[in-house]
Amino acid sequence: MNFSYPLLLDGATGSNLIAAGMNPGERTADFILSHPDIMTDLQRRYIEAGAVVIPAPTFGVNPTKFGAEYADTLRKLMSLTRNTVEKYGNGKVLISSDISPCGLFAEPMGTASFDDIYNDFAAQVKVFVEEGVDILTFMTMYSLYESRIALLACKELSDKPIFASVTVDQKGKTMTGSDIQTCVSLLGSLGASAAGLNCSTGPLDMISNIKAAFSAAKVPLYCKPNAGTDVDNYLSPSAFAEAMKLLISEGASVIGGCCGTSPEHIAAISQILPSCNMKQLEKKESLAVCTEKTLREFNGRIDLSPVYDVDGFLEDCFDFDSDEYSAAHIEISSVAEAKQLLSSCYMFDIPLAITCDDYAVAEKMAREYCGNLMFTDRCDFEPEQKYCLESHYASIFI
Repeated sequence: MNFSYPLLLDGATGSNLIAAGMNPGERTADFILSHPDIMTDLQRRYIEAGAVVIPAPTFGVNPTKFGAEYADTLRKLMSLTRNTVEKYGNGKVLISSDISPCGLFAEPMGTASFDDIYNDFAAQVKVFVEEGVDILTFMTMYSLYESRIALLACKELSDKPIFASVTVDQKGKTMTGSDIQTCVSLLGSLGASAAGLNCSTGPLDMISNIKAAFSAAKVPLYCKPNAGTDVDNYLSPSAFAEAMKLLISEGASVIGGCCGTSPEHIAAISQILPSCNMKQLEKKESLAVCTEKTLREFNGRIDLSPVYDVDGFLEDCFDFDSDEYSAAHIEISSVAEAKQLLSSCYMFDIPLAITCDDYAVAEKMAREYCGNLMFTDRCDFEPEQKYCLESHYASIFI
C-alpha cells in the first residue's frame, strides 16, 4: 500500500467522549456501544476535517482486559467505524486498528512470558484482519519489548501496513527506559511501515524527541502529540497546527493528535499542510545495533570480547569494558542457555554477538531478544535460515 506524505490521521477519542458525557472511569468501548451516534459523529467530523486514516476506537480492548468479550467487542467497534467511513469517506479514507498495551507485564517485573504477550496481540490481530482493517496500528506503548512483540504478531499474521508508536517523556525515554532513537530504529528494522511516538507531551515539548527519532528513523516518522502538557491550557487549533508545522519540518510525516485534540485541531493541520516542508529521510550508511535501552552505531569493525559461556558472561557482565569491546561474544548451545540469557538481558545494556550451531536455539534468541542480535561467522546455518534471522528478526551477521 502506497501512502502520500504527510499522512493526516485523526485526533483524540477519549477526551472528546468525556466532553460528550462519558464518565472518566468508564470503559470507553462500553460508552461507545451504548452511544454509537456520538462516536459516529466524532469520526465523521474527523473525516470532514481532512483525516485520511480513521482508527476503530478499540484502544484497551484485548483478551487480558475484556476476557471472552474482546472479540465481539472488537467486531462491533470495527463495524461502527466501517459504516462511518463508507458513508462519509468517499472511498478515500482508510481504517486502522488502535491496539494498546495489553496489560501483561513481562518477566521478571511481572509473570507474563513472551508467548503470553504474543498470544494477546495475536488474538486481536486475527479479528482485525477478519474485519478488513487497512492498517494495523499500535500506540501509546511504554515498553519496547512489548512493542516488538506486538509488531511480530502483526507481521506474522497479516501483510497489512503497520504503524508502531511508543510514548516517551520529555527526555525521550519510555517508562521502561528505552530511548526514542532505539525504539524507532528497531521497529523500523523489524518491518513497521511507520514508527514514532504519541501522547505524553504536547507538540512543542515533542520537538527535541522528533529530532532525535528522525536521526535514527528508517521508515516514515509517526507523530501524534497531545494538545499540550497543561490540561487547563491546551493549545488552540491554530497554535497546535503551527507547532505541528515545526514537527513536520523536523521529519514527522504520519501526523495527527492525541489527548485534548479535536476535529478542529485536525482541520487546522489540514489547512497548513500545503505550506509545510517535510524533512526527507536519508539512507543510513553506518551499522546500527540496538539493545533494549540504547542504539549503538558502528562506522568500522565490531570488536568482539573474548568468548563467554552464558554463566561466565552473567557473572562478569557488569565489568564489561565497552571502551575496549563493541559487543560481548557468547556461545550458547541449548534452549535452556538461551532462556537463561534472555531472562537476564534487562540487567545490562551490552550488544550481544552469538555463536551457535543449533538453529532452533538461535531463532529463539533472535525472536525473543529485545534488540538487533548479532551472529558471528562461526554459526553454521543454511542460507535460508540466515535469511530468516536477518529479514524477519532484524538480526545482523558479522
